[in-house]
Amino acid sequence: MKINTVLRFIAMTTGAITISFIVPIAWSAASRDQGLWPLFWSFSVGVITSVILFFCGRKSSFLEMSIREAILSVVGSWISVSVIAGLPYIFSGAVPSLLDAVFEGVSGFTTTGATVIGNLSGVPRSILLWRSFSQWLGGVGIVVLTLALFPMSGAGMELYKAEVSGPIHERLTPRIQQTAAFLWKTYLILTCAEVALLSIGGLDFFDSVTLSFSTLATGGFSPYSDNVGHFQSDYVKIVSCVFLFLSGANLTFYHTLIVRRSISPLRENAELRFYISILVIFGLFTSITLYADDVVPSLGESLLEGFFHTISTLSTCGFFTLDYNLWPSSVRYLTLALMFCGGCAISTAGGITCIRVLVILKHIRTEFIRLLHPRAVVPTRIGNDTLETRVVSACFAFFAAYIAIFSFGFILLGLFGQDMTTALSGVAATLGNVGPGFGMTGPTVGYAMMPSSVKAVFIFLMLCGRLEIFTLLVIFTPRFWRG
Repeated sequence: MKINTVLRFIAMTTGAITISFIVPIAWSAASRDQGLWPLFWSFSVGVITSVILFFCGRKSSFLEMSIREAILSVVGSWISVSVIAGLPYIFSGAVPSLLDAVFEGVSGFTTTGATVIGNLSGVPRSILLWRSFSQWLGGVGIVVLTLALFPMSGAGMELYKAEVSGPIHERLTPRIQQTAAFLWKTYLILTCAEVALLSIGGLDFFDSVTLSFSTLATGGFSPYSDNVGHFQSDYVKIVSCVFLFLSGANLTFYHTLIVRRSISPLRENAELRFYISILVIFGLFTSITLYADDVVPSLGESLLEGFFHTISTLSTCGFFTLDYNLWPSSVRYLTLALMFCGGCAISTAGGITCIRVLVILKHIRTEFIRLLHPRAVVPTRIGNDTLETRVVSACFAFFAAYIAIFSFGFILLGLFGQDMTTALSGVAATLGNVGPGFGMTGPTVGYAMMPSSVKAVFIFLMLCGRLEIFTLLVIFTPRFWRG
């Protein structure tokens, strides 16, 4: 294995992210808050780290990067960037330990939104801006960002497949760098559109930007402890719902809209229809339940709250306006189910993804037909497309691995003394990159009071969920290092 090639790529990734510190540094310098020096020292550490890594790998080439080197580059990039991202929190005193700083950094870049910062009001605004900005950078993916900025001849597709979610990875353009650039351009346009709409709705520039960063990344961080509930605005909820829906959808849909200039291909997309169906069914049930149990006083408010909560969970954002720990148990059970499902493939959402759930359901139906008609040749179809056996197998393998990791995390948290509700929802929320769970990981509690051992487990689960399990776990197998 060519470690120099891996180090060179990690250097490019950490360098790109380190440069992004300029945004909160500029904000801090303009507003003269207390975050300037913590951000500057973090920037300095990032620069030194990137230079050292680049120097170690300066003689390497990406032309012959193997799949093993691509996987190690992706995993190494995510770990390195998450550690650097956590530095402002410990330098500013927002968190008490390096583990907490890494937790917050990992939570940001994996767009999980789980936080260990108890009092956000005491954190400088520039640090809070970085906190939301880090989610936005991690939304489409730091490796995809690097691919969009730098040419990777011979290695681009392997790196793309190692990071991007979903069982099928298709090129939108002949060159993978163009595909990565298109995804980021789409992401940037959507972000600017939400910032404009929120500003029109009366939010100041800081609130509009930080909320948009977290919404488009489906991350869930907010500069306020009461999250989106701080704004007390139906308009903000509606705008957030729209962009959470758009972010949870497959970003390649927008390429179809732009290139073909028609919505007809989207009508035929089975994953999009399934995604919308889940949103409508779960949203209506949640709304009706909240209204029937007098959690929300009026039907109109219950519809808005129900759909806001549903799309926030389905997109794995984790925004909240109320403490859903206190809601009826039926709604909490559905919330847990949505944490597992997640949004569409090649989106900023986490979870198993709608396409995998749909493939599994379709294949189960196919097996029922084969049982009744043993001699029939019945392929598994999604819309008009017949799925290859390897795709179906990959979906089932991912589902099995997801449940295995979930079970392992649940048992481990139980051994560390966590109650069943906290362990069950905490593992589901971090592995699915949702953020808030129930019990001691609930929306109004956070993860600050968790023991260090439990936080370490959650860090692993967040990375595991963001890197689609196999990309992270494969590096722990002996076969990976024999090649």
